[in-house]
Amino acid sequence: MRLNKYIFFSILLMILVGGLVYTQIDATYTFDFFGVPVTLPVAVWIVIPMFIMFLASFFHMAYYSFINFMVLKRYKKDYDVLVKSFADAIMREPKAHNYKTREAKNLGHVTDRSEVIPKDFKIDTKDERLKKALEYVKDITNGIYVEITDFKLSPSNPLLVQNYENRLKEEPTYSGVILKNCDSLPRALCKDALRIYMSFSEPSKIKEYAKLFDLEMLLAFFDAMRQKEQKVEYTDILYIIQESGMKLSEEEYIVLAQQVKSVLAPDERLKLFEILKDRDERSEGAYLFTLLDLEMIDKAKEFLETVQEGEHENFKAYLDLKECGRNYPLELFV
Repeated sequence: MRLNKYIFFSILLMILVGGLVYTQIDATYTFDFFGVPVTLPVAVWIVIPMFIMFLASFFHMAYYSFINFMVLKRYKKDYDVLVKSFADAIMREPKAHNYKTREAKNLGHVTDRSEVIPKDFKIDTKDERLKKALEYVKDITNGIYVEITDFKLSPSNPLLVQNYENRLKEEPTYSGVILKNCDSLPRALCKDALRIYMSFSEPSKIKEYAKLFDLEMLLAFFDAMRQKEQKVEYTDILYIIQESGMKLSEEEYIVLAQQVKSVLAPDERLKLFEILKDRDERSEGAYLFTLLDLEMIDKAKEFLETVQEGEHENFKAYLDLKECGRNYPLELFV
């Protein structure tokens, strides 16, 4: 029973009982209260114990109503926190939350450390936070870029990364924004952005992101410049290799020598590998490949005389066959 109803019916009962007794017994009674005589109608003396009982029961009910109110408030608060935890889990961003009740802790400690991946998005939920999270995931999964305003996601969050990928497809120029924030974003995303950036940017600007380069990215750079028929300077390539800290094997240097043919003039190819040869002995094979590919036979022989016995036997064999009048593709010897 609600307290207001309890008060109303208790007072009504006391009035009815007191009125009934008063109509039947119109007399007074004197009670000695600590030496003080108190004279009241009998009906009042009948009502006084009822009133005391009413007060005691009222405070008892009020106390437990307050306790229940506080417990219910804690459960409601924990429900809100659990919804937030589930929403974060749907957004692949599990976080620790603070729970008040044991029941919420039992469930929350699981959702706070989990990611929820819906099998489908036909979920009937009335909570707007869960609806919003499901809408975000649905759109991002379907390749649509969305503005995420209700959740703070970490830079490595897979949904956030996919969302950036979606935007790059819709808006290639956004790659410049991604590249400027690569200190806090996954390297794979930045490399994807760099590939797109190469398709419309100048080599001088592309060089600014040299630290993202590896051999694969360098070859993609050649391909992009070749498709745009844009000139590349050998100094650009040297700068990229140096700034990226690229460590290439002998085989990778050969690949570089083969691919750079499409973007550099012959004299620049030679300058490039002359410098690389002096910086890294592993590029000697690529230097020899370049000499032989440019038909600079005498210079190649001169260099081979300076190497130790047993080194670059493949190129020595190529020259021996060439001197015998047998011409084979140079690529067979690398």
